[in-house]
Amino acid sequence: MDEPLYTYRLAVADDAEALQAIYAPYVETSITFECVCPTVEEFRRRIEERICLYPYVVCEEDGVPVGYAYASRMFSRQAYDWAVELSVYIAQDCKGRGLGRALYARLIALLEMQGVRSIHGKVTEPNEKSDKLHLAMGFRLVGIMDNVGFKLGRWRDVAHYEKLVGDFSRAPEPLIPVGELPADNVAAVLEGRL
Repeated sequence: MDEPLYTYRLAVADDAEALQAIYAPYVETSITFECVCPTVEEFRRRIEERICLYPYVVCEEDGVPVGYAYASRMFSRQAYDWAVELSVYIAQDCKGRGLGRALYARLIALLEMQGVRSIHGKVTEPNEKSDKLHLAMGFRLVGIMDNVGFKLGRWRDVAHYEKLVGDFSRAPEPLIPVGELPADNVAAVLEGRL
C-alpha cells in the first residue's frame, strides 16, 4: 500500500466546511473550551478574519484536508501586536502521523517571516500529546492556569506554553501580513524547503 501524500497550503474561506468537520469532534472534548460547534458560516467568517494578517495552514492527504493550524492575535491591545496564539487540529483518523508537528513547523516559519516575536500555546490538561508537541517544537511551559474553564462537568486547568523568536534587542517593525510575504518564500515554507 502506498504512503499517503501530504501537501500543505494556506487556507481559503471555501475550506470552511472541511475544516469545521475536522474541528467538530473536538467540541465534544475538553481540548477546546468551545461548547457549541460553530456553523460552517461562522467558521468561514473566522477563516476570513484570520487570513487577513496571519497564516492559516491546511494539510491535505491526497488533496483532502486532514488537519490545519492557525495563528490568532494573543491580546487586543496594540503593544501585543507581535504575540500570537496557535491552534492545531487533526482529523480523528489521521492522529499520530506527525501532522501536528509538520503544521506547527510551517506555521512558525511563516510567523517568523512576518516579524512575530512571541508564540503561545494553551493546552487543556491533561493532554499529554499536545504537551509533547509543544515541548518538541521548542516551547517552554511558563505556567498552569488553575481551574480557568468549566466543561464536561468539571473545572479544567490550562497549561501555557511560550516560544520566543526573533530579535528582542531593538524595537520591532510592524508585522507583515501573510498575504504580503514573498510568494516564493511562502511556497518554500509550505513545501518544507525552508
